Amino acid sequence: MHLIGLELLFVVLWSSGFIGAKYGLPYAGPFTLLFVRYVSVAVLLFIWLSYRRQLRFPSRAAIARSAIIGLLAHAIWLSAVFGAIALGVSPWIVALITALQPMATSVLSGPLLGESISPVQWWGLGIGLVGVVLVVVTKLDGAAGVSLVGYVLPFLAAASMTLATLYQRHLNRNQAGQNLSVIPSLFVQAVVSVIALWPLAVLVEGLSIQWSGPLMLALAWLTIVLSIGSYGLMLKLLEYRTAARVSSLMYLSPPTTLLLGFLLFNDQIAWVDAAGLLITAIGVALVYRGGTDSAEDVCNPDPRKLRSMMP
Repeated sequence: MHLIGLELLFVVLWSSGFIGAKYGLPYAGPFTLLFVRYVSVAVLLFIWLSYRRQLRFPSRAAIARSAIIGLLAHAIWLSAVFGAIALGVSPWIVALITALQPMATSVLSGPLLGESISPVQWWGLGIGLVGVVLVVVTKLDGAAGVSLVGYVLPFLAAASMTLATLYQRHLNRNQAGQNLSVIPSLFVQAVVSVIALWPLAVLVEGLSIQWSGPLMLALAWLTIVLSIGSYGLMLKLLEYRTAARVSSLMYLSPPTTLLLGFLLFNDQIAWVDAAGLLITAIGVALVYRGGTDSAEDVCNPDPRKLRSMMP
């Protein structure tokens, strides 16, 4: 399959995570659904690592670094995303807000990591925020039964993932040879997510689950297709594309999620939605046209650069 085909498949799989959440949330609370999902991921990875005889960790410091990434990039990120959808926010709106994360990471990597950020990129960030605010404000005016918290949570999710990505970039630049390899790191992140989500699932939701065919389908999709499939595609693409190129694919998730929501849930597409998407897309284009990738990144892409960016 051509790389473009793999990129399109990655976009669809990544975007379907927001739809999968909406599909499974009627049968379990967000914390419970995520708890069961990460228990499944941890068990599958434990079996795989045991079979491959790779269940070993070089140091406690390496485990701690992966644990921090797991807490930020999985437990907090997805709890906020699933929580917003559970409160009634449209999945594509959540996708639109959280799609600002790679853009914010690129801009903040300048002052925090010493990377060069151009004035064009700062303008792009501002324009992208205008597009998001336009859509969110109109949804607040017409959303019945959706609290303000529902619209705050996606911004929390984006902030959490931004911190995780900046921290991961810092580790890749300064401690590249001291981190866990991809699969063991993902296993640690899944275990930490289980530990963080368990008290919330029990105390807040009573670990209540309505087992059904649709829930099993949603869990299978979120666990295998999202947590393993789309992540595997990301690693494959990173063998041939720069980290920035692969990261930029996530900006296609809002329109893809919008289309999937229309096809599966009959979510309506208003003119202001299209306008917000267009404005955000212009901002994103400015951010990435204002920066350049180094030749070293193109020739020798490092699959660890985005290992925290799992849906």
